[in-house]
Amino acid sequence: MLGKIGRPDASSSKMARFRHRPHANPLADNDFQFPCTGPDEFPFDLYYPAWRKQRNAGAQEGHFDIVDIGCGYGDFVRNVSLAFPDLLTVGLELRDIPVVLGQQALLDGRANGQNENAAILRCNVMKHLPRLLARQSIKFFTIMFPDPQFKASHARRRVISPQLLSEYAYYLIPGGFLLICSDLRDLYLYMHSTIVAHPFFCEVQVKEISGNDNDSHAIETILQLMDRTADAERHMRKDADKTVYKAVFRCTKPELTM
Repeated sequence: MLGKIGRPDASSSKMARFRHRPHANPLADNDFQFPCTGPDEFPFDLYYPAWRKQRNAGAQEGHFDIVDIGCGYGDFVRNVSLAFPDLLTVGLELRDIPVVLGQQALLDGRANGQNENAAILRCNVMKHLPRLLARQSIKFFTIMFPDPQFKASHARRRVISPQLLSEYAYYLIPGGFLLICSDLRDLYLYMHSTIVAHPFFCEVQVKEISGNDNDSHAIETILQLMDRTADAERHMRKDADKTVYKAVFRCTKPELTM
């Protein structure tokens, strides 16, 4: 993986030595190597070598199943890959150190025969998604505990906006899902209202999914795994309000072209 190759001194036992940036500016952080210029060029053999080999033909170009936007250190990516070993998962993160350490944790798991279907990639979702994802190819987008960017001058940095929602809809399969969560009520209400107002998404209640949809098990599992992320556990440990606000949206877009 490119991040790990760039920092070969990183290992799980050395995490404490790195200074970690809690936030990054997606409008400015662009000076890094991206592994492809189009979905058909993505090096699946580099990021998913054993998973590809096990399936002989391998994944279709750009056809990931689960995309976690802003994956941080990749704890959800690792957990969801264990829960769904037949689904191809990728975590996207802008900050370099979380990418390196997340990739190292995946490599540690692969040494034990796990996480072969998961990868973490340094990516600016505001600029790189057309290089990475194919149209109507993604089953699930997840956005968990994003940077609130509450300052008015930082509004353009938010990973939930009308413009980005149109882009997410372009990559989702018909009937695909966008799942969000946050421990900040104001941020959750902003994300929820923005998505509800978008013409390509409609909210789905969990009770409506359960037992009535082929994806019901996946949705329920993903919602449960949201509570097992480092952000959720830190929130439950430190904050008086233990609520994690979650919502599920189905993509109902018409045919889109870009």
